[in-house]
Amino acid sequence: MAVEAVVSVVLQKLTEMLKGQSLTQNKYISNEVQEIMKSLNSVRDLMISTKEINHQAEEYLDAVYNVEDRIEKFTLIVVHQRKVFGFLTNHIFFFNNLSSCQKIHHKIKKITTQLMQLKVHKPYGKLHIEEIPTEEEKDEETVVGNHKTIEGSSSTSEMQATNPGSYMEELNFSYSCNEEQMQIVGIKERFQKMSSFSYKEEELGIFGLKEDVEILVKQLTKNSEDFVSIVGQGGIGKTTLARTIYKNRNIKCHFQFHAWVSVLREYTTEDIMLSLLKGTDIMTDKATNLDDEKAMKLKLSDYLKSKRYLIILDGVSTCNIWKDIKETFPDVKNGSKVVFTSTQTMETTQVDIVSHHMMPLSEDDSLKMFKKKVGKEESWPLISETSKKAILQSCNGLPLNIVLLAGLFSMKDPNSWSQVFSCMKNSINILSLCYNDLTDHLKVCLLYSLLFPKEFDIPVRRLLRLWLAEGFVKQNSTNVFPEDIAQTYFDELVSRNMIQISKLRSDNSPRRCHVLGVLHDYLLPKAQETNLFYTYRDLIRYEEVGSLNVRRMVEYESPKRETRNQFGIEMSKKTQLKSSPFNPSHLRSYMSFNHQKTDYRQAKRIGSFLGNIINDGIGLLRVLDLEGVYKPILPENLGNLCNLRYLGLRSTYLDSLPSSIGELTHLETLDVKHTCIDELPGSIWRLKNLQHLNLNDTCLDMQPQSSLRLLTLWGLFLDEKIAIKNGLDKLHDLRELGITFQLKSNQDDLMDWIANLSALRSLKLRSKDNLGGASKHVFRSMSNLEQLSRLNLLGNLEKLPDENQFPPTLKVLTLSISLLKQDPMQTLGQLPCLTVLRLLGQSYIGKEMVCRKGGFSKLRLLKMWKLKELENWFVEEGSMENLKHLDIRCCDRLSNIPTTLLQQQKLEKLVLTGMPHRFTTEVERLKLDHTSMTVDHWKFPPLPWQREQDDTSLVNHS
Repeated sequence: MAVEAVVSVVLQKLTEMLKGQSLTQNKYISNEVQEIMKSLNSVRDLMISTKEINHQAEEYLDAVYNVEDRIEKFTLIVVHQRKVFGFLTNHIFFFNNLSSCQKIHHKIKKITTQLMQLKVHKPYGKLHIEEIPTEEEKDEETVVGNHKTIEGSSSTSEMQATNPGSYMEELNFSYSCNEEQMQIVGIKERFQKMSSFSYKEEELGIFGLKEDVEILVKQLTKNSEDFVSIVGQGGIGKTTLARTIYKNRNIKCHFQFHAWVSVLREYTTEDIMLSLLKGTDIMTDKATNLDDEKAMKLKLSDYLKSKRYLIILDGVSTCNIWKDIKETFPDVKNGSKVVFTSTQTMETTQVDIVSHHMMPLSEDDSLKMFKKKVGKEESWPLISETSKKAILQSCNGLPLNIVLLAGLFSMKDPNSWSQVFSCMKNSINILSLCYNDLTDHLKVCLLYSLLFPKEFDIPVRRLLRLWLAEGFVKQNSTNVFPEDIAQTYFDELVSRNMIQISKLRSDNSPRRCHVLGVLHDYLLPKAQETNLFYTYRDLIRYEEVGSLNVRRMVEYESPKRETRNQFGIEMSKKTQLKSSPFNPSHLRSYMSFNHQKTDYRQAKRIGSFLGNIINDGIGLLRVLDLEGVYKPILPENLGNLCNLRYLGLRSTYLDSLPSSIGELTHLETLDVKHTCIDELPGSIWRLKNLQHLNLNDTCLDMQPQSSLRLLTLWGLFLDEKIAIKNGLDKLHDLRELGITFQLKSNQDDLMDWIANLSALRSLKLRSKDNLGGASKHVFRSMSNLEQLSRLNLLGNLEKLPDENQFPPTLKVLTLSISLLKQDPMQTLGQLPCLTVLRLLGQSYIGKEMVCRKGGFSKLRLLKMWKLKELENWFVEEGSMENLKHLDIRCCDRLSNIPTTLLQQQKLEKLVLTGMPHRFTTEVERLKLDHTSMTVDHWKFPPLPWQREQDDTSLVNHS
């Protein structure tokens, strides 16, 4: 049950929180805290063992949430007391703090007693969680700030609990398994296998759909006016097929405009219009009235008239949608297409719709897919013919069922597979089986990922850091970084196919992910029943909110700008206080996906909302994620949010931060990448818990402290003012480092420091002069950096280092404006792990390049951009044998691509940009038929030196 999982994770988090040394320096309070921790463990054990909890799940969840509030407030008060009063805290506040501990302990005991009564089947009545704070408790709260009533509001949820019965009919399955009887094995090894895949048909989950892809590509590229619907039952792969078509190179070349819209069950026409508008330049037009549905339709229709467009509407549940949107699509008779995916055949008399019906996989294909996803081929004989038939009957030819069940089997010891089959009669369907098999922490992490919009491509970096900030990651050892534990959570969910990777980095590590639509719909009611998060779009109707204890607020975009007034800015205080019970002091997270740049009022609403939380007294906010929100206003006293762990301001266009940011003592992640912030206060270095600092070529005017265990430092601007010795070299644990530097004298110190960062995995160094042009770049041996896989260097290298000076595990290498005179290919070809090589903007200024036999044995991607002097390129037989993607741009004098390369069977894609006509014609003649070729004739305008540098370093780390 989802409630039990959430309770278990919350109690585990509180136990770890109470272990903090700042709370236990007094012997009496320390003893009381130890008793609280024992009681919390008892509650967790009872919640797991007491099946009768289902009947009062909500009440017990509210009670546990209430305990969580009290413990977190207590810990924050004590931390603040120690910060202000130091050693005097134990004397001044001893009785208050001891009393608080006793009250918390009493409440936990009350919960434990009721759980014990349930366990022995004795009704105990309802659990009353409402309490009136005593005078002592009020006094405690005044230590941090005055308690005020919020002048704002909560919001109505857009997400209605869906009936899982509809999925049970489509995803028939009849067994479950006991997690405690199974052994989860090989998580890391399994992920290492998974992470080595490339974008092939089978690995992307489109197994057996090759014929469907060919039929639809042919249908869509016909010059007809057909509307196409992809029809099939849930879990059959409609969205996967549509995405494959959408990303198909022939489709991209054929259509001038592409748009993808995920249609919610409770969709509005405005939602669809807004999603379509986001792909155009109409959104930035201030004259566009986004409050007028007719005006939006007219604008879109005018925009599409001059284009051949492809629109995909995914998840359409009713034929009425065509009546709502038909005016938007002009009848231009140029081969434009609108594609629907639906579980029902789309029929209307107004237009001709061609239906493509998807069929379940055959038994042979189902077993092939199951085997491939499970792996462990040597153990396949352990499955009897009877068991194989049970698998086929349960999966019913549906790819989603197959990959989920295969993911479950892949996580188990083959010797325990028989136990899965022995539990066949107890599970409703495959979705419930796979979900129930997860540990509590994995359940909560998976449910938390649903707060992102459906089918949203979630940055993996962002998701893992949010899990950490929320306290969902269980700390097993002080010697292991929490980030590594979070990574194992993610790896297991991917291996189980509960989370799907949608985009990889160049080194094949996961970049973006999402939860499949059917799985999202199935899990959403579970997230709702736990009150895990609360979403809204429009004006809050307070009467519908009731006494909801909102813990995480998520704002989605809404076309109705005048109604999105969730913070009560334009409402009278009298109305607010009378109708809204929302108390912001309970709020743990606020995330916004409102990215409309024309909605300037959103910035003020966020500022007012944060001010209300701060003014309320003890703010428990852990996550403030405004990534992509346009210029949100942050209050000057932002530092009063002392519980904040995650501050995400990426791509917000902010130009400054409040000076109080150095007071966020618990902050773990600060992300201001892609903003206009070029300077941060030196107080940043006082944040001892800071783990990830993503900047935007930002200056820092103070040295870091030796106690700081920073893992990510990306986007730092370094000059002579910041010391490296006895300064930056205090940072020993960095895994990701990106620096732009202007250094005349101490580059050696910089490189010596970097050479000792043994945990480094990604490194980007840009050497610039005072005018922003590339300058001399000193290189020191990196052979000791055994975990470094991505290296990006911009600057003038006197010579390329020897192959034994490069990191031994280097997978991705990018060189820009290196001005190398000697052919680098002989050295680079000997790097054993190199899979991606980018030679950009004058990285090599010689006339000839030779790739020797046996070199570049693992290279998959090669980019050569703006190598202005290069004339001849030779590739010997046996070199670059695994190359799949070749991208050449503006190499004006290059005479040819070697025939030995063009004739290789593994070369899949050629991209030629700004190359002479004779060059592209000759390449077209010599290449093999299976190699796709894209030619872009767009010419680059003359660029100043600085702009040229920026253009050559296009690969940004996220």
